[in-house]
Amino acid sequence: MTSGKKSAYLLGTSAVAALMLGMSAARAQQVAQNIETVTVTGSLLQAADIKRNAPVVLDIAPLAQIRSLPDSNAAEVLQRLPGVSMESDTGEGRFINIRGMDADLNGTTYDGVRMTASNPSSPQSGARAVAFDAFPSGILGAVEVIKSFTPEMDAEGLGGVVNIQPRSIPEGADHLLEGSLGGGIESLRGTPVYKGDFAGGAHFFNDKMSVIFSYGFEQDHRGIDDIEADYANDPTVVPPGTSAFLTQKAFSDLQFRWYQYHRLRQGYSGGITFSPNSTTNFYIRALSSGYVERANKHEFVLTNLSDNIVSIDNTTGDFTVSGAQSHYNNINTKEKLGNDLVEAGGDTLVGTVRVDARISWTEGHDEFPYSVNAQFANPTPFNLVYNNIDADRPSYTAQGINVVDPSLYTTLSGSNSPSRNSDKEYGGVINVSIPVNWSSDAGLVKFGGSVRQRTRGAQQYAASLNPTDQNLVDFVTGPDIFYYHGIYNIGPQPIFSELLNIPQSPVMADPSTFSHDSENVYAGYGQYADTFGDVDVIGGVRVETTTGVYGANTITTDALGNTFVTPNIVRHNYNNVFPDVSAIYHASDVLQLRAAFSTSIARPGFNQITASQSIDLSNAKPIITQGNPNLKPTIGHNFDLTASYLLPNNGIVYAGLFYKAFDDYIVSTENTNALNVPGFVGQSVDLISFSNIGAARTEGVELEYTQQFDFLPDALSGLGFDGNLTYVASKGQIRPGEEHTLPQTSPFNYNAAIFYQNGPIFAKIAAAYVSANLWSVGSNAATDLYSQPRFRLDFHTSYDFTDQIQGYFDIKNITNTHLNFTQTNDRNFPVQNEFYDADYLFGIRIKL
Repeated sequence: MTSGKKSAYLLGTSAVAALMLGMSAARAQQVAQNIETVTVTGSLLQAADIKRNAPVVLDIAPLAQIRSLPDSNAAEVLQRLPGVSMESDTGEGRFINIRGMDADLNGTTYDGVRMTASNPSSPQSGARAVAFDAFPSGILGAVEVIKSFTPEMDAEGLGGVVNIQPRSIPEGADHLLEGSLGGGIESLRGTPVYKGDFAGGAHFFNDKMSVIFSYGFEQDHRGIDDIEADYANDPTVVPPGTSAFLTQKAFSDLQFRWYQYHRLRQGYSGGITFSPNSTTNFYIRALSSGYVERANKHEFVLTNLSDNIVSIDNTTGDFTVSGAQSHYNNINTKEKLGNDLVEAGGDTLVGTVRVDARISWTEGHDEFPYSVNAQFANPTPFNLVYNNIDADRPSYTAQGINVVDPSLYTTLSGSNSPSRNSDKEYGGVINVSIPVNWSSDAGLVKFGGSVRQRTRGAQQYAASLNPTDQNLVDFVTGPDIFYYHGIYNIGPQPIFSELLNIPQSPVMADPSTFSHDSENVYAGYGQYADTFGDVDVIGGVRVETTTGVYGANTITTDALGNTFVTPNIVRHNYNNVFPDVSAIYHASDVLQLRAAFSTSIARPGFNQITASQSIDLSNAKPIITQGNPNLKPTIGHNFDLTASYLLPNNGIVYAGLFYKAFDDYIVSTENTNALNVPGFVGQSVDLISFSNIGAARTEGVELEYTQQFDFLPDALSGLGFDGNLTYVASKGQIRPGEEHTLPQTSPFNYNAAIFYQNGPIFAKIAAAYVSANLWSVGSNAATDLYSQPRFRLDFHTSYDFTDQIQGYFDIKNITNTHLNFTQTNDRNFPVQNEFYDADYLFGIRIKL
């Protein structure tokens, strides 16, 4: 969007908002309701109503939509919504981006309670993103993506906030009792997968009390085939006359990775609600969800591929090198990851004033009881010819030896690196709602406050392997593995359990990985909602105070290689004001227009503001890597214009424009001539840290169309379409003086599904597409990493044998979509290319 169009867009937003504020109706109390209290039972019609009548811009996937495709976890469900793109890991969805904002810059709540991250391994390493693969789809009542804010809402989330809703008893029903059980096969390794869920609940004591419980699980044995590489970028020797293209294709190393995972994901949630009378309600709810995963990784690595290049054939693309080396990394890990939450609260009516309050505790946690990496090296260099003209299928030939012969690998080293991470938060909220009739009989004034007190800690440990047996032969079994659809020989199968029996030194804490942070947020707000004719208006202001203390260690390496550890603490306190206003114009029973302005915040990532510091004095120029305690939070100013039109038979057409302007966006920086680093003032050092770049922005369009074609004749009337498309443009200074698309902004995403529903038959085939994005920023454009486009097809069909019994069949990832990262955006330079093949699942669902 050009600056002129952008200015017109902003002016248009302001003008429409002002026009709506001057109009006049009678829905303000409904508008002012907190969307977190809405109960979703699953119909597409109810989802459309919630989307249209919510006081904020949001999208929602109800229970029916969650079950309509073979999505294993919350991330895979969320990817189907407009403005959302999914980032996957180990073969399934994990993080999501909202409107081009990476996962660390968004927020996550469960039933309105803010959730913390389970581990620091988020895509941008900010340690604020919640990993959604911790939540099996079987425990989800609905998932929302909230894209604008009201003052009563916590302001954290530049792109938006994901709100996970628990299961609930359907409106009008006296009980809920249903469950499913299924299984199938993951075709890459021919391994089994099992899944199921259960939900039960009922009303008691003349509906004064209700109890509900839900459980979901999935157990898989997922295989992954992967090839990774690093490029030399600056080969030591390049024969004269070599083409520039081939010079760039020189490998530094080439890695063949065979993975086998065993994951058991489980989620439990439940709640009790008690209503002693018609004006008072109390509740307590809880959640525990996560997984235990054992991973076995067999990696064959070729190194020294650019130091001694003998020749490069410009015709064939063959690189001939001498002095190549090889080793195996055989890895055995166990991980326990999860999110836990407890909340208790209630509301009561005192005269005409309603008071509601809630207290909560939540924790994200991640533990590796063991993480053993045994490296078996071949001590003898050899000559090698490799070729990567076909970027997706690089080839090599070792000259004179069988390079996968385990008897060659007689040098064993390695480590065990267990770790623990915990991120806890205690919270409390109180709200007071007062009806007023200043301009109509439906006005509502609401004010309140909240407290969030967060504590997080991380510690990794280390032990060195002290093997008594150095030969790989004693740690493998069986014939050679031909993987990657039979293309590559990666050698015999490791005996992964034997890796745990290798003697090791005592496990000691690694001081460079220690952190202990506390971060508290205190907030107060006031808002006013009313109706003016056909317009609903809500607006007000929120104030938040953030106080943080961040503790870690300074690790100093002197010129002789000696290491010294010094505890370090930084403090960071700031205040922010967040004005919000939105208006909904009900042009007719089917047409609705909305304008919204809201403000939001993304606090610096914990790795960005960390007290951790590394000082390396062993080089000619000191190298200092550290966080920046002077970072300002990024503030977003968000503008939305939307229009929705209801179609017959629960259909909807929706269009939205959004523009987000950011102050103090944060990026990583490297200053090779920093002169004012404390302790080194006046001395030139190489400083690697983070800084605020000033302004950045993102803007885009969201389109959605859903309809069943009931106007078609006879059986064809069961056909329908459900789809959305998002275009996003972003820009910010990723390096000094260099503006670019912001990290993880995928400019073009879409979902398109064709479904058929007629009597007991339901079938749906869905496509999801995410365009390429800048994944991580390097020291220059030649070293930036990109995530390449992904297109995926999934299929679900079900048949209702009776009103109580349903059978289903799913195919997940029909297209065997690869996860492909490249150095630069040129697909000729992949650094990771992994795949998983399709899953085939079937099962039965029973409802009583």
